[in-house]
Amino acid sequence: MDGREYTISEVVDSFGITKHTWYIFVILSLAQLFDGYDFMIINSTNMFVAHTFWPDNPTPGALMGSLTTWGLLGMVVGGALGGILSDRIGRKKVLIGAVLFYGLFTLPQAFANDLGFFAAFRFLAGLGVGSCIPIVYTFFSETVPSNRRGFFITCGGAVMVFGWVVAGLVANAVCSSTTPLLGDFTNPVEYVNADGTTGSMFANWRLCYIIGAIPIAYAIFLHFAMAESPHWYANTGQTEKALEALEDIEYHSVGTRTKRDPSLLVVPPRPESTAPSTLFSKRYIIGTCAIWSICFVGQFCVYGMNAWLPTWFSGIGYTPSEAITLQTWNNVAAIIANSIVGYISDTVGRKRCLIFSWVLCIVVIVACSMFVQPNAMVLCVFLMCAFGFALNFSISSIYPLMPEQYPTAVRNTGTAWCQAFARFGGSASSIVLGGIAAMPIFQVDGATNWSWVVLILNVPFVLALICTLVFVRDTDGKSLDTLVTESAERDTDTGKTAFAIMMTIIVILFILCIVCPLAVPGWSKLPISLTLMSIGILLPFVFFFIMGGSQLAREKKAAA
Repeated sequence: MDGREYTISEVVDSFGITKHTWYIFVILSLAQLFDGYDFMIINSTNMFVAHTFWPDNPTPGALMGSLTTWGLLGMVVGGALGGILSDRIGRKKVLIGAVLFYGLFTLPQAFANDLGFFAAFRFLAGLGVGSCIPIVYTFFSETVPSNRRGFFITCGGAVMVFGWVVAGLVANAVCSSTTPLLGDFTNPVEYVNADGTTGSMFANWRLCYIIGAIPIAYAIFLHFAMAESPHWYANTGQTEKALEALEDIEYHSVGTRTKRDPSLLVVPPRPESTAPSTLFSKRYIIGTCAIWSICFVGQFCVYGMNAWLPTWFSGIGYTPSEAITLQTWNNVAAIIANSIVGYISDTVGRKRCLIFSWVLCIVVIVACSMFVQPNAMVLCVFLMCAFGFALNFSISSIYPLMPEQYPTAVRNTGTAWCQAFARFGGSASSIVLGGIAAMPIFQVDGATNWSWVVLILNVPFVLALICTLVFVRDTDGKSLDTLVTESAERDTDTGKTAFAIMMTIIVILFILCIVCPLAVPGWSKLPISLTLMSIGILLPFVFFFIMGGSQLAREKKAAA
């Protein structure tokens, strides 16, 4: 020790990328893998689940879309609660609990014979899934070198997408089997097709949810393999434990242990409040508007389209197996996007990377709308690869920004609430797109013209591009402690008013885009339904532009 003050970030950065960095990445990325499987398995099996639940209804529409929604709603609640708990009782405890929770409650879904039972356990499992990913992103941001923070966070996202691919491969092999894989448990099902003909299958989809219980064993492994974040220890006043954690990281990284003077450790001051409303205070509102707006768009589009891709391709003549294969290629391209986007973001900057990504999305979605066609498997594989790459490049560009906006005391609250809100958009998107697809304007010869429906995604893509240009500030390469000191002015604003407005908007969004399509008979056929759903989706952006724009104007005036 040379008597100089130091921060947790400076010490971690001094080690560089080591075998310990990769160890942390591998053990926590497994959480991403299981999370990705849990999310995508419903999208890959929803046609088979729908045939089981509604064998006499060939077009269950919003009901089928809701199969995805219940888990996403659980993720919203779980993410919101898990973020707060993680900042208060620690990253490790909450992550282990979250993994154990979604493993335990995925298993009963295999025994469902109706929507009510399935939805209840889908929601409960979602509570754990929603808590998991924000903690992993936060933990990566606190334990890897600052100049490669984006790379490791987005590569973790790539592992999550790999979980999507695994889910697609498992679902395709299991659900397409012409024999009952678990005897009488995978019961035979007779169902009616959209053209009035009948079909038959075995409910082998149940096996996919039994496989989804594997995280129970992983939670036990994580208890012994994971250490707590030194940032969290330091921020909660546990200086000695923070320095012990740093010593352990140093030992596993470079093979030595350095005794550091606890009195020289500089810990950025905690905000006066750590309630979720703090995210909407003047100090953090611009960052909140940035990540909430663009993450909402990303999740809305990726969750909505993944829920309906198999239906789209089945509707134009591809077999269910081919439809799932095309969805899987979409996710393979997503893995590539996630693997490289972090490096690009660290190299060219967060903002430039995001601007490019949204422009790419607009171009690709127009191409998919124009060129997806029947009997063109090779062309559709190419288009789905392009779509999966563009959309996941965009959404993954957001992930490094989330933990960089807030101090340690509210970092996972901020990350988790951003993802919870975005997943709320994702939970609405499968229903909204399903409702839009059923509208007369999108029907051609009695079938949905999905090529027209997907063009609607350009509206949120353009909004995301505008929000990126207005609100995003580059944070790449800076340590977390430096970013805290660069935050906007410190004042007495608690953010409670803005928070209350945002929660009111979320309730309106929930009613117009989730409750009404599911509860109002013939909702999609009502002339006003599209207008009301559009209002629900666009209201958050009105809030972002008003609240974030006002703070930007104040800062510009103060700097003049």
